[in-house]
Amino acid sequence: MFGVSGKYRLDQRLGGGGMAEVFLGSTMGAEGFQRRVAIKRVLPGYSDNAAFAQMFVAEARISSQLVHPNIVSVLDFDRDAEGRLFLVMELVEGRDLDALVNSGGPLPIPVVIFVITEVLRGLGFAHDLPVGTGMRGIIHRDVSPHNVLLSWEGAVKVSDFGIAKARAASEATASQLIKGKPAYMSPEQANGQPLDGRSDLFAVGVMFWEMLVGRRLFVAEDTRATLAAVLFGQIPRPRSLRGDIPKDVERVVMKLLERDLPARYATAEQAIAALLDCAEAPKAGRELLIATLAERFPDARVRQSRAGVPPQRALPAGDGSGYGQPTPAAAMPSIGAMRNAETRIQGSKSRLFAILALALVGSAAAAFGVVKIVKSKKSADGGSQVAIGSGSPVPPTPDAAEPDAPPPPPPPPDAALISDAAPPPEDAKKDASSTQPAHPAKYGSLEVTAFPVLTVYVDKKRYGDTPQTIKLPVGKHVLRLKNENGYDERVSITITETKTIKIDRTK
Repeated sequence: MFGVSGKYRLDQRLGGGGMAEVFLGSTMGAEGFQRRVAIKRVLPGYSDNAAFAQMFVAEARISSQLVHPNIVSVLDFDRDAEGRLFLVMELVEGRDLDALVNSGGPLPIPVVIFVITEVLRGLGFAHDLPVGTGMRGIIHRDVSPHNVLLSWEGAVKVSDFGIAKARAASEATASQLIKGKPAYMSPEQANGQPLDGRSDLFAVGVMFWEMLVGRRLFVAEDTRATLAAVLFGQIPRPRSLRGDIPKDVERVVMKLLERDLPARYATAEQAIAALLDCAEAPKAGRELLIATLAERFPDARVRQSRAGVPPQRALPAGDGSGYGQPTPAAAMPSIGAMRNAETRIQGSKSRLFAILALALVGSAAAAFGVVKIVKSKKSADGGSQVAIGSGSPVPPTPDAAEPDAPPPPPPPPDAALISDAAPPPEDAKKDASSTQPAHPAKYGSLEVTAFPVLTVYVDKKRYGDTPQTIKLPVGKHVLRLKNENGYDERVSITITETKTIKIDRTK
């Protein structure tokens, strides 16, 4: 433990990206006053870079104005004794929306309506916020399930305004670089056109559709194809995939997803009003969310309260980037399972279930590390992991050999085959050997996403550009990500049977 600027104590390093590192910290007040916070500190050298420092300061200025119950708060901005810039942010104890969607089974429609309504409240505040002379609002530009945090007390908060931009009153300026996650971009953002708050509303529509249906809306083999799907792909009506969705809810989703800007809701407030008019809009949505989180993540909060600190899961061997092993989007329930599943919110409103999920505001322009809350499916301790994003990569090299990654070890033998039980009869052994291997291979999966795209290699083999989902034998492997502009990263990963490791380089 060590201090920062005399006001904060850094209790535990959670990870780091290319230009910043993130800590679990505490305030250091009079008479022993303490508050747990998250601290993002710039790495040595970057605070002295005028362009980078200006970008980091701009993030702090934007984020400091976003004071709203549905937005993660920035509490302070300063330099430490070594002159390094740092941001202090609130912690949110709970899970992110991506973890909830992937927790198994369809979500109750009233819970979906409540969460989306709360997200819209936070975004609506940002869109309407006066931010100075001639400025009329802030656009998030990176709305996605990873950036929606859900507390065990039922709060819904939007995080990661790090690439948000204030809009000039005279003319909304398009970004020179497309930033954000391709599958949640609006058509105008994918085209690099001028943006307003309606761009964020389209992203909310994508999340809404996916929460109701239980699968990704825009899925393609690479980033370019994903953007093409956003621009031109068919958007099925949710009721065609899940028959119990009410018609009034479907109407709101489809209006949020209108590609023609004038046909979309003009403001977040309009969309909220339409949602509250739906027959299944809940009167006690917060309590429903509390119960749903308790049902989906049992025992987690008990472990956290006993430990007193957020549990940290071990990273893959040799992985200095801080990436964990979240549940992939592919693990969402199938449509058939959703139609047959019965989801009931239990009557108990117990709040004794949780682990700590850090709510961390994102990087200024996706140039340095971004903390995300991710869930490890059926992990041994039921805890969250913290995934730290690296810098925003650029398009990959078309074809290159992977020269020096070691070959993977053979898959481990089945435990049942190394017991001391009596051997089978000789005839049985002959029959078995003719039909199946003595040591059947076991497999897990690796899912890699990046934006802009990177080329993926595993153990010298080139698999192509991201996104990639690769079936691999259990054991250790070396993942390599590279592009023609010099980005070259190696990550040691350990594949576990039936599990999926997810590597996310979308920032």
